[in-house]
Amino acid sequence: MVAKVIAAAAVAVALVLSPAVLPNERADAHPLHTSLAELSYDPKTGAVALSLRVFVDDFTKASLAFQKKQSVARPSAIVAGQSPLVAYALASFDLRDAHARRVGFVSCGGKRVGDLMWLCFRGQIPGGGNGLRVLSQIMFDTYRDQINIVQASYSGRKVNMLFTPGEAAKVLQ
Repeated sequence: MVAKVIAAAAVAVALVLSPAVLPNERADAHPLHTSLAELSYDPKTGAVALSLRVFVDDFTKASLAFQKKQSVARPSAIVAGQSPLVAYALASFDLRDAHARRVGFVSCGGKRVGDLMWLCFRGQIPGGGNGLRVLSQIMFDTYRDQINIVQASYSGRKVNMLFTPGEAAKVLQ
């Protein structure tokens, strides 16, 4: 029963955030393909908050293509009831601790604001956040001109990082 409720909620979130829900509203083509990730880390609790801002049309296109590719290549990788939008975001944004352990994020919702979509994720970093490595590959598989910005806040510091296709993970310093 719980699995059915979770599956229904995931589908509802995907539909609400999808451009198909608003058939009379057409997103005009935009000249830049960008995403913004706001990442905050609290070293006292180990809590990590991630907020992704993407263009609805671009992200929907990329996430549906990712889901189709995954269902053919690795059918067991598809999580029942997980929104394709969430699955794609989790596969495309990587945060690792100093021991190269990937931070496991869980969705905390999303909202649509005009042509933009904000996705919320929470995670936990056990054992401190020294040497955190970030890699944002969102929509690199769809757009060659994609640019991803990560704004990180931790220990009273703020760091801005820019990712373009082909770049490796960057250490938060």
